[in-house]
Amino acid sequence: MLRPLLAGTLLVATMSSTALAQDSVGEAIDLGVLQNTELHVVQKILFTKEGKTEVSASAGLIPFDPYTTAPKVELTFGRHLSETLGWGVQLGVGYGFKSRAYRELDSAAYGKVPEAYRYLGSVTAGIQYSPIYAKMALQGERIFHHDIYIPVVAGFTLERLAEPQLAEKPFEANAFGPTVGAGLGARVFLPGGQMVRIEARDDVVIQRRPASDSWRVKQNFGLYVGISLFVGS
Repeated sequence: MLRPLLAGTLLVATMSSTALAQDSVGEAIDLGVLQNTELHVVQKILFTKEGKTEVSASAGLIPFDPYTTAPKVELTFGRHLSETLGWGVQLGVGYGFKSRAYRELDSAAYGKVPEAYRYLGSVTAGIQYSPIYAKMALQGERIFHHDIYIPVVAGFTLERLAEPQLAEKPFEANAFGPTVGAGLGARVFLPGGQMVRIEARDDVVIQRRPASDSWRVKQNFGLYVGISLFVGS
């Protein structure tokens, strides 16, 4: 008589526990309606940068100088101190070709050679602030992760007279000046670990021009597209 009673009590307790567990699970799943103010993180960052070293090679163009157009190659080496802050060093080389406006002024119709300086190279260093990490969908199917960053740099730029004979001495054809720049860029992270890097940056150069014994402020606004890699991580 005692055994059936114990068995019945155990069966009732088990069924009650199961019902309570189901109710608990149901309560845990039913989250109700979330407000926008309650959403802080939609998804963890899939591609992290903190503590990583980044190298990149980019091809660019300085297109808006009225007298020259300069194709440019820029190499970058940098380190990410956190997901939002990093530093980098940039080495740029290029060559400024005479623009249509320059050739027109230098033609027989005008015969006026402008004092134009062509870009040759630059060395800059600075910081990158990356406030945005986001995703984008291509045709609603493939998802690309990317970040948006703001580069701020300082350094030096070397340029040379497009017509060196305008200078009395050979070294006076060169203009070597301090440079500060800022811009906006994006990294698109690829599954293989590479990144497509797109950047627009305006470098402002303060030039001492020996040929005309003058100081000038020149803007070298550049557009760059390249590939980046994380190394040593």
